[in-house]
Amino acid sequence: MNRNYLLAAFLLLSAALLAQKKESNTSIFFETDQATLSVEARQTLDNLAPILLQAPDYQVDIEAFTDDRGTQAYNLQLAAARAAAVQNYLAEKGLLTDKTAVQNWGEKKAAGSSDEGRQKSRRVDVVIQSFFFDDLESLRERLSARTEQTLKIQSNETQTVTAARGTQIQVPANAFVFEDGTTPTGSLEIHIQEAYDPSDFILHNLTTTSNGQILQTGGMVNITATSGGRELQLAEGAALTVAIPNGGNFDPEMQLFYGQHTADAGVDWVPTEQSFRKTWTSFTLDIDPSLGTRIAALKVPAYPKPELPAYKGKMAPEPKAPTAPYRPHAPKKPEWSAVEKLFSGGDAERLNRKKLKKAEQYFQTELAQFERDSVKYIDLAARYERNLAGYQKAKQRFEEQHKAWVKELEARLTAIQIYQRELRGYAFSKNLEIVLKQKAKHIQKYPVYSQLQRVVEEAVNRRILLSAGKPLGNGRLTEVAIPQLEKGTYDQIIGNHVMDQYKGFGALQQLVASKLSRDTMDRVTNRILKDCGLKQISDSLRAELAEKEFFANQNAAKTTVVASNYIASVAQLGWINCDRFYNNPAPRMEVSIQEPEEASFYAICSDINAILSMAERDGYYVVNGLPKGQKITVVAIKLENGMAKYARKDMKVGDTPGAPMQFRSLPLRDLKAELIKLNG
Repeated sequence: MNRNYLLAAFLLLSAALLAQKKESNTSIFFETDQATLSVEARQTLDNLAPILLQAPDYQVDIEAFTDDRGTQAYNLQLAAARAAAVQNYLAEKGLLTDKTAVQNWGEKKAAGSSDEGRQKSRRVDVVIQSFFFDDLESLRERLSARTEQTLKIQSNETQTVTAARGTQIQVPANAFVFEDGTTPTGSLEIHIQEAYDPSDFILHNLTTTSNGQILQTGGMVNITATSGGRELQLAEGAALTVAIPNGGNFDPEMQLFYGQHTADAGVDWVPTEQSFRKTWTSFTLDIDPSLGTRIAALKVPAYPKPELPAYKGKMAPEPKAPTAPYRPHAPKKPEWSAVEKLFSGGDAERLNRKKLKKAEQYFQTELAQFERDSVKYIDLAARYERNLAGYQKAKQRFEEQHKAWVKELEARLTAIQIYQRELRGYAFSKNLEIVLKQKAKHIQKYPVYSQLQRVVEEAVNRRILLSAGKPLGNGRLTEVAIPQLEKGTYDQIIGNHVMDQYKGFGALQQLVASKLSRDTMDRVTNRILKDCGLKQISDSLRAELAEKEFFANQNAAKTTVVASNYIASVAQLGWINCDRFYNNPAPRMEVSIQEPEEASFYAICSDINAILSMAERDGYYVVNGLPKGQKITVVAIKLENGMAKYARKDMKVGDTPGAPMQFRSLPLRDLKAELIKLNG
């Protein structure tokens, strides 16, 4: 219970840091020994209700008090009754009770024994914290808050836990270690997030693509572990057995994918080439005892170290746009009627002789000034026309210079990213021999021999990340986050002044990454692993295991078959996915929706349980590779003045998009309800 309270407090604190917070508070007063709301109290709460209904999201804190008369136990009961009266009344107005925290103080904070003090003590304080979101990521964080389930187990026992949506996880004894290699003792926490429906996918910013290919998902699960607040990782050779419910429809083409984070805080899926099975028990192989020695003796071919791209100095500062000339305003000729009103206070009939004289003097002065300004305006207008012609030429030169400057920056970014990929290949080959000797000692362990190539790759990646001083994450080097293995590369070739000051730097960097072939690194590492002979050994072991699993699944008499689940051995924490590649022979097409403002766009294929993100491009949100005729639901979320706005459009791929998306403002509770409708 204490942990749940602390977790809720942490989530509220996190949300407050991610969003703007506005606070409204009031006090509700009661008669002596009463917990019934008065007419005044109801009116006060009626005034609070619109704050709840109009806020994007909120948290309500209710604190109840009594005066000092009566026993302590009775006063706690009375405070609880008063708090319940307030909470129930607000619930009738639309308050969500799971967004309420109640504290009953009784007489502990009574304001004294005087009539005034006792009257002040007979109250309930209501504090409403309304959250307004600064950006889409803070909105998403708030949407997905409290979706994590925490289950306790004993570290030295083999246990099976079941999550709310039916995911089962079998954890072997002593499966976890801290980052420094030490083993936790006593209890530890397994943290689980389940995503089985489109609403879950959007809450967690999950899509179903692997290197650009569409996947059909059977469900996604995020698994992490902690002990004493410290993160855990799987011990060497350890694996969890995960069962994902399938409703009794077992698809033999489903396979296990691991998630790797992308630049837009989403997840791309990496295939493990491990099929799901129907049995809890994994299978063993009769492995040649000399295989470990053979793996340790493999020779890794040298991969050449790339040369740092050579440029003459850092990038010049971004060209400055010319300033448009100031357009002069033609002087306005004074009008006698306006001067009359000015000196008469608006009533011309009351203008006496003295005021009339002053008005005439003022009018003549203004008229003379107008004539002088008119002569001056002719010169200013002629000068403006000359300056405007010069500005147009300067603007054209600037656009050409800026275009050339951006082109040079793109070329340098491309050279850096290619260099870093080649550098990664060099680092991979340098670390591979060390890892081969390490993994050779554990070849008899199921996670190693069943996925030898992947296990070796991830171990090499972890060594590279550690040597570069980078966070380990899930141990993968992603296409969009290749570690900068030589410090100062970007500053040396581009310069901090450009990276800090050019507003389009991040977008251009992502554009460069998207233009490069996304599987470059995989091709390099696959070639290295093939040339040294490890790939052939790994493929042989996997084929042998697949054959054994096939025959075991055909013979239910020899093993326990659980047809209502997809079961796999998982050797990596983080997001996992039960997927198959979606093969549709229809022509692939692009879908684009016009939207000039920043938003999150998703294309949902509900009939195949797939979801794709749509990327911004020149005022449109675009997704490629969808088969013609595919039914999709386009969902968009954006922010306006801290409030979420939601739009939905049902269409077929190949249809004309038609009118722009129609957005409407929604508080978080209504936005979640709309997302749940996507589940069908």
